Amino acid sequence: MCGIIGSFNNTIDKKALSCIVHRGPDAQQTYQYKNLTLGHVRLSIVDLSDAGSQPMHSENERFTLIFNGEIYNHQELRSELSFKNFKGHSDTETILYYLQEFGIEGVKKFNGIFALALLDKELNKLYLVRDPFGVKPLYFYEKEGKVISFASEIKPLFALGTVKEFNHDYLSTYLKLRYVPAPNTLFKNIFKVDTASILEIDITSQKITQRRFFDNIPKPIKKINKEEALEQYDFLLKKAINRQLMGDVPVSMLLSGGVDSALLAKLITDVSNTNLKTYTGGYRIADDNINELEDAEESAQILGLENEKVIIEESSFIEIFPQLTKNIEEPLGSTSIFPIHFLTQKIHQDGFKVTLTGQGVDEPWGGYLRYNPQKTIESLSGLPVPFLSTLKHKIKKDGLRRAVNAVEQDQRAARFNESYSLFDEAMLKRLLREKPPERGFKNRTIEIIQYKLKFYQLEDRNAVEAMMILDARMNLSDDLLLYTDKVSMQHSIETRVPFLDLELMHFAESLPSSLKVGLFKNKWLHKKLAEKHLPKKIIYRKKRGFYAPTKSWFEGQIGHDLEEQMLSDVGLFSQLFNKEEIKKYFDLHRHKKVNYEKQLYLLSSFYFWTKEFF
Repeated sequence: MCGIIGSFNNTIDKKALSCIVHRGPDAQQTYQYKNLTLGHVRLSIVDLSDAGSQPMHSENERFTLIFNGEIYNHQELRSELSFKNFKGHSDTETILYYLQEFGIEGVKKFNGIFALALLDKELNKLYLVRDPFGVKPLYFYEKEGKVISFASEIKPLFALGTVKEFNHDYLSTYLKLRYVPAPNTLFKNIFKVDTASILEIDITSQKITQRRFFDNIPKPIKKINKEEALEQYDFLLKKAINRQLMGDVPVSMLLSGGVDSALLAKLITDVSNTNLKTYTGGYRIADDNINELEDAEESAQILGLENEKVIIEESSFIEIFPQLTKNIEEPLGSTSIFPIHFLTQKIHQDGFKVTLTGQGVDEPWGGYLRYNPQKTIESLSGLPVPFLSTLKHKIKKDGLRRAVNAVEQDQRAARFNESYSLFDEAMLKRLLREKPPERGFKNRTIEIIQYKLKFYQLEDRNAVEAMMILDARMNLSDDLLLYTDKVSMQHSIETRVPFLDLELMHFAESLPSSLKVGLFKNKWLHKKLAEKHLPKKIIYRKKRGFYAPTKSWFEGQIGHDLEEQMLSDVGLFSQLFNKEEIKKYFDLHRHKKVNYEKQLYLLSSFYFWTKEFF
């Protein structure tokens, strides 16, 4: 696991490399070719020798590769190659010669997490590629149609001379979705390489000459019984875990109180016969919906695991918030950022370089409550529902408000938009100082969703399946996986996600939604598999959230401190938002009239982001 960087007509100096040295503290190198400079920082995990160093050049010197990630099936890929003169056993060397032999389209065979840049000197091309679910980030700066620079993170782009400019176009999208979907960001002219995408860049002109998509959404299986599906899931998950234990260093794991991480831990110990060290984050708070410490400790005892508890103090919230915002580089609405930070910090201190997580289950297997009503919402849409407009103004539950807003829409993209939106259109109208232009902020977000639905060919899938597949390529990559990578790599920790194994995901997304979600069930087949390996007391215990207890924190001193900072701001934040409206959110939340913790956290994240970058 590493960091990559490249620049046209500009030298990559120590300052630029230092911006991502946390991603690769073991070695740093650069390489110059014509007007292009490539840089790499290395975190040694597979083949710790110099044979795994990058930038890596092919034997015939035609190709040069810089690569961030892990290719778990690289031994299978290596066996397909006619080239046999390998210097080491790294996955980097495998994929370099795989791409030499099969061309850039060979990336579609890579089962792993990756962001890479491949230089082809004969064709005078540079290829930028990102993995199918966006586990590893990759940004580029494009100005006047030319790619100027690219990197694993945004800060190196600024070190290379990129001018910071706020991208107003996607503010409303952020406030609705709690993130900005790829390829856009809240920085003008800075883009994310989209999931499962190949950008082909001409070295001389610096222009993107082709954009390709290499991930095929699986066709739905027409007939499969529950027993067959369960057996196949069991087989593929064990296979995925075996793959992802690859490496020359020991691995650790994040253990929550839930079924996903417990199942993962059980299967890791089963297939590897290893003494697995696990880590759990928790708080000094009595909130039964938040603290996972007791549940995780019970799971660890049942499974025979050595589990380390990491206590997260309330006093550290505002203290660490600005630094985490700086590290993540994009404002996000997930409070899980805090436990991930403290957990991976402790894992690093204990000498690990790799940790595994149960992330990536909720999207393909139907873990979010928003999936349950989608079928009903779609069947009701377009029908006259009496008193709906009157009713929604009295709703105080965030999820119910979104569902009612969705019913009013007659198009799928608009319904999904409302199902996601933390701030609906009426709330935004009051919150934003500048009124939306004629084109409309709402339309921009709907257009993004509409484009993705069409691009992934989801119009003919039922609403539940379409939303789950979309979430796996949008919500997951641009929010959850983004902060997990940025935060863990800040501590030089590679985070692996076995549930996002390519073969496993292809199977999961081909299954009918009826095996996963119903009106009163979530993750049905996933839990049935867990019953084969875990006691029911773990599987069906009360679900806790892997996030910070911001509801109670915002009711107390932390809320007062955040409110004071936001209302006294005189920078970009104050130019964009109506402070009276923000004060109203704090007041209603503090007096427990409406739970606005998600909205207040989203605004807080954006506030600290503006203070850091503008």
